[in-house]
Amino acid sequence: MRTTLTLLLVLGLGACTDQEDLRQYVAEVRSRPSTPPEPIPAVNEYVPESYAPVEQRSPFATPRPETTASQELLPKDCEQPDTAREKQPLERYSLGNLSMRGTLKNAGGIRALVLAQDGETHLVAAGDRLGLNYGEVTAVSGERIRLKEYVPDGRGCWNTRETTLELVAE
Repeated sequence: MRTTLTLLLVLGLGACTDQEDLRQYVAEVRSRPSTPPEPIPAVNEYVPESYAPVEQRSPFATPRPETTASQELLPKDCEQPDTAREKQPLERYSLGNLSMRGTLKNAGGIRALVLAQDGETHLVAAGDRLGLNYGEVTAVSGERIRLKEYVPDGRGCWNTRETTLELVAE
C-alpha cells in the first residue's frame, strides 16, 4: 500500500508540473504582440464591352464558311466521287484495317475474300466499294485487288489514284 501511495503522489505532482508548464506557455503566447492581417488586394473595376452588331457577327447566328477566290474559280470538269450513293459495309474501314485472305472463282467470275477489322469476312467483286477514300474495286486477281480511290486536293476537286490490296498468306 505504501508503494501505491508513493506512486500516486509522484504521478499527481508530475501532472501539476505539466499543467503549470502549459499555463506558462499560454501566458507567453498571449503576451506576444499580434501581427495585423495583410490588406485586401485592390479589385479592378469592371468595364463592360460594348457590342456593335453592325461591325461583328451576331453570336447567335450560325457562322458561314469563308469563300475564297480560288474556290469560286474551280474548273467545272474536275473529277468528283459519288457522295450521294449509299455506302457499302467495307467503306467504314481504312485499307490498313482490311486484308485480302483468298479468292473464289465460279462461272460468274472471280471474287476476293476480304477480312475486316471486326473479324467478319466479305466477298468482294469488281465494282464493289471499300476503304475510306471512296475506293472502287476495278479488278480482282488471285494475288491482289486493284482499287481506284479518290483523294481530295484541298481546293474542291479530287485526284484519283490506283491502290492495291495484296493477298496475305498465313
